[in-house]
Amino acid sequence: MPYEEVMKELKDLKESEAGVSSKIFAYKYMLDPDGRMQKLQEDAIMMFAEQHDISRNHQQLVEISQSMFMNENALNPVAFPSLRKFELECLSMTASMLNADNKACGSLTSGGTESVLMAVKTYRDMARKYKPHITKPEVVAPISIHPAFEKAAGYFNLTIVHTDLTGSYVADVDKMEKAINSNTILIAASAPSYPHGLLDPIESIAELAVKYNLPFHVDACYGGFMLPWLEKLGMNIPCFDFRCKGVTSISADLHKFGYTPKGASAVIYKNEDIRKHQLFSYTAWPGGLFGSTSMAGTRSGSTMAAAWVTLKHLGQDGYMKTAKKLQETTQLLIEGVANIQGLEVVGKPIMNCFALQSNSNKLKILVVADEMEKKGWRMERQQLPDSLHFSILPQHIGQESKLISDLEVACKESWGKTAKPGDVAAMYGMIGKIPDQAIIDEFVTEYFSKVYI
Repeated sequence: MPYEEVMKELKDLKESEAGVSSKIFAYKYMLDPDGRMQKLQEDAIMMFAEQHDISRNHQQLVEISQSMFMNENALNPVAFPSLRKFELECLSMTASMLNADNKACGSLTSGGTESVLMAVKTYRDMARKYKPHITKPEVVAPISIHPAFEKAAGYFNLTIVHTDLTGSYVADVDKMEKAINSNTILIAASAPSYPHGLLDPIESIAELAVKYNLPFHVDACYGGFMLPWLEKLGMNIPCFDFRCKGVTSISADLHKFGYTPKGASAVIYKNEDIRKHQLFSYTAWPGGLFGSTSMAGTRSGSTMAAAWVTLKHLGQDGYMKTAKKLQETTQLLIEGVANIQGLEVVGKPIMNCFALQSNSNKLKILVVADEMEKKGWRMERQQLPDSLHFSILPQHIGQESKLISDLEVACKESWGKTAKPGDVAAMYGMIGKIPDQAIIDEFVTEYFSKVYI
């Protein structure tokens, strides 16, 4: 949608609620009693309209939308109809992109972790209602599933039954089927998995869900706003969305390849009967009837406004244009890696994300990471197997030759070397040799505890 139209609708929505704040006694504060903020916004809009650079226009549009709705709270959807409109339209656009029908519904959340938390909580509560005999609920998922599922299990008193991957590093359907038992309340898989950018066999797993009458959540937080556009561009993308019979919910992050500001994700359910188990209500509070749709109570209107503006302004053409450029960059990098001795891509990545590992016992990939960081790159180290993760983003377009050149030199410099004491590679190697996982868990907990002191 042209930015002039987006700005007009945004301003009309804001003006339609003028004066509402002074009549609300819920916690919604005002910072602009004398109208100076409104004047600043109007000046910004005029400045915005005079610009012609699309990228700058888009950034300004997002910033303006955030400032216009920075004090609105989506806790009460009746108080600010504009926020309800933002959320419903963002969800509708996301559901349509994921090939859901008109019965689909969902919620905006603060990120992928909250989307996963909400999905797991939803299915736990469904099981409490329809399968009350289950007292120790379990979720079956491959080991590559995002740790947010483990977090959900810790919060909601469930067990994640992790299954091994195939030799191609995707979910093993046979092993997942063997893990299903009378305590299973949910199956989950990734589209794609974050570590390696590999798409789990969603269609086959969906068939398991139908066979055993179980809900199936697809974690597309990473690929939800990329895979649909790649498919439209002609790439052979296996079915991963609501077209697969058996898929009952999908999570997709708007703030990843939807390019909205951080703090925006969506969880979409097949129908309202499922989604209602996500909602929370409490009616015995002296403060009145209380209900909320997600983990958070207060939800910032600025995040919703910015997400809505981004989706409307970029549109399908904008997303497809960026997806095409990113995929071209990714292919150039993968082709370049194929010519570097000792390196290989893990599996067959489906989008602009991949992992590199060593295929020679003379090259330690974590040592390569240390060498790359000396050249100014920030590397993302992984384990099981040791590998380096690469998310290819718009800022990497045009950097292909430099990255491949530095990788080639780093591999030559690392050839035959082992990690030195004090190197990051040495730390990872030490951790990998500790037999008791609980010791490692305690170490990570202690680290984060000290970071925030």
